[in-house]
Amino acid sequence: MPASGPEPNGSVLRLEPLRAWRFVAGKVSALGAVTSPPYDVLEPAIVRRLTDSDLHNMVRLILPRDPELGPGRYDEPARRLAEWQRAGVVIQDQRPALYVYEQQLGSAVLCGLVGLLGLDPARQVVLPHEDVMPHWVDDRLELMEATDADLEPILLAYGDGGAASDVVDNARAGEPWVVADTDNGAHHRIWRVDDPSTLAMIAAELARHQALIADGHHRYAAYLERRRREAGRPGSGVGLAMLVDYNRHPLTLDPIHRVVPGLDLATVSSRTPEGWQVLPGRVEDVPDRIAVTDGSSWVTLRSTRGQETPTVAMLHDLLLPAWGVVEAEITFHHALADALALAGPQQAVVELAAPRMDQVLRSAVQGVVLPQKATSFGPKPRVGLLFRTL
Repeated sequence: MPASGPEPNGSVLRLEPLRAWRFVAGKVSALGAVTSPPYDVLEPAIVRRLTDSDLHNMVRLILPRDPELGPGRYDEPARRLAEWQRAGVVIQDQRPALYVYEQQLGSAVLCGLVGLLGLDPARQVVLPHEDVMPHWVDDRLELMEATDADLEPILLAYGDGGAASDVVDNARAGEPWVVADTDNGAHHRIWRVDDPSTLAMIAAELARHQALIADGHHRYAAYLERRRREAGRPGSGVGLAMLVDYNRHPLTLDPIHRVVPGLDLATVSSRTPEGWQVLPGRVEDVPDRIAVTDGSSWVTLRSTRGQETPTVAMLHDLLLPAWGVVEAEITFHHALADALALAGPQQAVVELAAPRMDQVLRSAVQGVVLPQKATSFGPKPRVGLLFRTL
């Protein structure tokens, strides 16, 4: 994303140093064993494995899922975090810093700066690109308020980072502060950046940029609501974030597929509106396609219009209403295999193509909000290597 220059109202992109919390290697089985993927990609089998891996795995904090406890289910993570702090299982860094975080899994590398993002409800500097589900915003906010912590950084992307990106790359040549390996085969390293002149240079550089929310729209919305509720309280005007220069360190961009109860292929074939070709079978060489299956047969939809709009937006704006779909009943799946396991004659799977980065950026800059769960940026920061308390 090109540098934008300072906004007329004084809002600028800010990433402030913090005294981060981290696990102590000698107090847990391994630093990687207490980490977790983000809450919204955790399938039940993964949760069980992580819960069994270590009594201190972060999934025990970020996923309070027992509905029978009602609002009280957030009290247990809060008590557990306080116990870990008292026992010295987690400790806080002595001095504020920005943190360079690198995650490497095969040829995929996530690399950027972790710090405290300055929050501004005006959509001028930090740009959302997809809608949110209110119940998930409420869920994340209640967890934040109960634990008084930001346990998972949101992921931000910006372009042409210049001096700030040079700092990131230069830090990676030194001895890391934290090293961890996780069960998915990823290698994680963290360095501290606390030199005042370097921090000032980073601040001046970032003030010229806008940033796209790549992952964490619900957490960002919860940050803003906490800021509104707790206006004036120290720490409420910032939220934990990781900032990546996508030109220097490109992110992957994957689709999120849909399972649609009550939808069958006959409806898709007969009620798809003009402007679309309905092709038999699963045709994979069609750009920006949408494919639909009932588990035994497929049809592929190709727009005959321009492709400046991501297909996920056309699905929700045009196709689902034409098919008579009740959007509240749709479920979302990052892995196509998980969605296909649920396909049936009256329960169709909609396979989406990944949006292009230029489409997402164009929408965000224009203030167009894509449907909820429109994109899946990655790699995602591992939860538990660094977190923050208010």
